[in-house]
Amino acid sequence: MQVKTQAPRPWYKEPWPWILVGIPLMSVIVGSWYAYLAVTTKDTLVSDDYYNQGKAINLQLDRDRVSAQMQLLGQAIFSDDMRTVRLMIKSKEPLAPLLTLRLLHPTLADHDQTIALNMVSPGMYQGNLTPSKAEHWYVRLEDPKGKWRIQGEWLPADGPQVTLDPMLPDGGATE
Repeated sequence: MQVKTQAPRPWYKEPWPWILVGIPLMSVIVGSWYAYLAVTTKDTLVSDDYYNQGKAINLQLDRDRVSAQMQLLGQAIFSDDMRTVRLMIKSKEPLAPLLTLRLLHPTLADHDQTIALNMVSPGMYQGNLTPSKAEHWYVRLEDPKGKWRIQGEWLPADGPQVTLDPMLPDGGATE
């Protein structure tokens, strides 16, 4: 009886050596890519001036208290094309003819916008903005002198409007 044997295939024609070499090779490639991203991209969440910003928090809280004492409440309504914003605001004190509205992106500072709002009638302001596809904003309304602010959080998917009010850490109580 004669048994016919085949010559063994060369190693590079077998799948297992390639699988065993491929997994560590892919890990090195992916790790190199992440190292490249870590070195070349800017981390916008970290502030170089964190100590002074921490000290300034008390000043920011004072602005919220002033807006609560003025009984400021506002509602910003954005147009469908995100080119204009209209603000209705109530206050027990008269307001300046020009206010500042800030759209602050939670993580990307280069998406932030500052909009000058002009009074079109008592309690009604309007301004123009740059359209953006961002899906989350912090909206802050301030007076030109920086004495008060009201703010809110806006998700454009939930509708074109956002309510602005004083955000006090003690639940809104004023002294």
